[in-house]
Amino acid sequence: MENILITGVTGGIGRACAEKLLKGGNSVIGLGRDTDRLESEWSAAYPGKFHAVNCDLMETWQIKETLEEIVSSYGAVGGFIHCAGFDKMAPIHMTKIEDFERLWRIHALVPMHMISILCRKKFHSEGMSIVLITSQSAHEGAMGHTAYASAKGALEGYLSPAAAELMEKGIRINEVCLGPIQTRMAKGWMEKLKPDGQKKLIDSYPLGLGEVRDAANLICFLLSEESRYINGQMITADGGHAVRKV
Repeated sequence: MENILITGVTGGIGRACAEKLLKGGNSVIGLGRDTDRLESEWSAAYPGKFHAVNCDLMETWQIKETLEEIVSSYGAVGGFIHCAGFDKMAPIHMTKIEDFERLWRIHALVPMHMISILCRKKFHSEGMSIVLITSQSAHEGAMGHTAYASAKGALEGYLSPAAAELMEKGIRINEVCLGPIQTRMAKGWMEKLKPDGQKKLIDSYPLGLGEVRDAANLICFLLSEESRYINGQMITADGGHAVRKV
């Protein structure tokens, strides 16, 4: 695969996906803030294969211009993974409309907008595959996560109609629904739990909390030609949480 575009490449899952793809000989274009450090780190190990592009995705007016520059500099995009995101944990009565707007923007509106551009003929190569990330919090009572979970729910509602339309352009799109992955973002909200709450959470995942490599393995599979017969699907990886004994 060539020219895999990854947002949030400086974060846990985005970085893990980039490393796995680079080790497999793929070209990766990483979008994020402060990507210069990654470029200097990976330029020697993967010469000519990693390209860092600084872009603040919350400033959505930058996105089309950035994608134009990417295609002009490196060619059409062959795959897209949206990993950028953050959470703001708060009870309902303390959740402001600005919180909903920011979380919906980065988790739902930004990838939807990017896909509306990438699906145009000059932006993607034949057989482009897209993988978006949703969350188990959209499916069960994750207290304090209403803004985050509702944004992920919007992303899930987007999947089927988008897959039907994009398939006519030769583009596949799938989503992964993840349980807690041990990233900096997850650590931030887990640390707000009391010790007994943390233990209860961990005990509810029989296979343990996920590592970034668990997420990257699934995402990169769905991105690859090996999953060519899978389209419009949401695949869950939750460490056995849904089928545990209670």
